[in-house]
Amino acid sequence: MKQCRQVSYLFILFAILLLSSSCASISTGTTPRWLDTLYDKQYDEDTYLCAVGSGSSREKAVDSALSSLSQVFNSQVRSVTTVLSLSTANKDAMGEVKFTEQSEMMDQGSVTSSTDRIVGAQVVNTSIDGNARVYVRVALHRKKTAELYQKEIDELNLSIMSVRRELISLSDPLERYFMLLKAVSFSKRQQNLFDQIQVLLKKSQNSTLIPLERELSGMASSVRVAISVDSLEDHQVLFSAFSQKLVELGFSVVPLDANPTALLDLQYESTPLELKDSPYKYARYTLSAQLNSGSSTVFSYQKSEREAALSIEDAQKKALIQATTKAVSEFFALLQQRLGDTT
Repeated sequence: MKQCRQVSYLFILFAILLLSSSCASISTGTTPRWLDTLYDKQYDEDTYLCAVGSGSSREKAVDSALSSLSQVFNSQVRSVTTVLSLSTANKDAMGEVKFTEQSEMMDQGSVTSSTDRIVGAQVVNTSIDGNARVYVRVALHRKKTAELYQKEIDELNLSIMSVRRELISLSDPLERYFMLLKAVSFSKRQQNLFDQIQVLLKKSQNSTLIPLERELSGMASSVRVAISVDSLEDHQVLFSAFSQKLVELGFSVVPLDANPTALLDLQYESTPLELKDSPYKYARYTLSAQLNSGSSTVFSYQKSEREAALSIEDAQKKALIQATTKAVSEFFALLQQRLGDTT
């Protein structure tokens, strides 16, 4: 019985080796034609997307080839979005210049895509030169890979539809904004896939991203935020820093008595510190921010750090600068990540 198992294992191993050798050709000594001409009859450009890489080992050569394939993908994706960003200008019957879908084209041009993974790439050729350097050619079947991407796009469509259903039950402007932001996040992932399919199939693809971003912008305009600052000395600086970020999101900043739809409650404290035998003076700041909508807290944040300078006054100034730049940026990044980002 044991001998039969050994024979079976040997047979399976032989079969695997036979299949492997049939999938990728290996050459030594001579320079293969695919190093000079990337595409050939077996792997033509209309059917495949190919790239070549080299390294001191086969593993490093494959990594290099996949990196090259990713760069080819990304450069072509950038070319696609650049072409789509061009708008056309024509004169009408009155001699006035009219731009064709200018806003949509400009929005499309602002979309950025990247290929963070290669799906379906296979090593189809391997060559080793006289110096033992390894070269490989990888090939990506355009149509089959596009079909895989399309499946992901369909799954993301289901997620967007789920967001749409949840939106129906929401009435609070801030909650509706962050719910729709999830759909935009799903759509951005779709955009990367759409761009890659367009490179693979060389055909234009429709996308939901631009209409969703426009809808989100319109929804943001209904969000009216009042800011309460619990710091008399640094009130205006903190108010301005947070107001600017809220306006960048498309929200309106209104007075507390102007019937706001949301309230941003800020608390700031700076405490001077002196450390024994240290030539520097220190100030520790604590910034707390709480975004409320209705009777519920949407998001809360706290940041506490120590800043050093040659005087207490300069240390406190540095602390306030850090609070109104680094901490404020972090607050809004986390806010969008926690409530609207799906990646």
